[in-house]
Amino acid sequence: MVASVVIGGLFLAGMVATAGYAAWTLPAGARVPLNAGVPEFSLWLPKLAGLAAWLGAGVVTFAVVASVTLNGHAATWASSLRVVLLPCAIMIVLAAEAGAVISARQRADDRVAAEMPAAMPVAEPDTAAESAPEAASET
Repeated sequence: MVASVVIGGLFLAGMVATAGYAAWTLPAGARVPLNAGVPEFSLWLPKLAGLAAWLGAGVVTFAVVASVTLNGHAATWASSLRVVLLPCAIMIVLAAEAGAVISARQRADDRVAAEMPAAMPVAEPDTAAESAPEAASET
């Protein structure tokens, strides 16, 4: 049971690291989605609020699942279930947070690309003018 809590804690630390990475690398105006698995119904929060919400979801999930699996009422459960339930639950929340950060980065990149002016096309060099001096030097 201790291994379950330790591994779950490592995944929770991974959530903190993901949030720190996102806070450092996402642009200031970025928005982070908060969803329950359906991207069409995401709630797009400001960067810090979204990252804090994901960390809060991870901490609540850790606390609830750890209290359930370590409770005396779960003593009749299979020991394998009690060992893997907490790390699996936290890993799912970590994966959802990472997906939200990826979505936020893509949306921020799309917004930056839309704000950039269109590039001016570069004219092709005149090949006749370049070949004329070579033709003259060959004769």
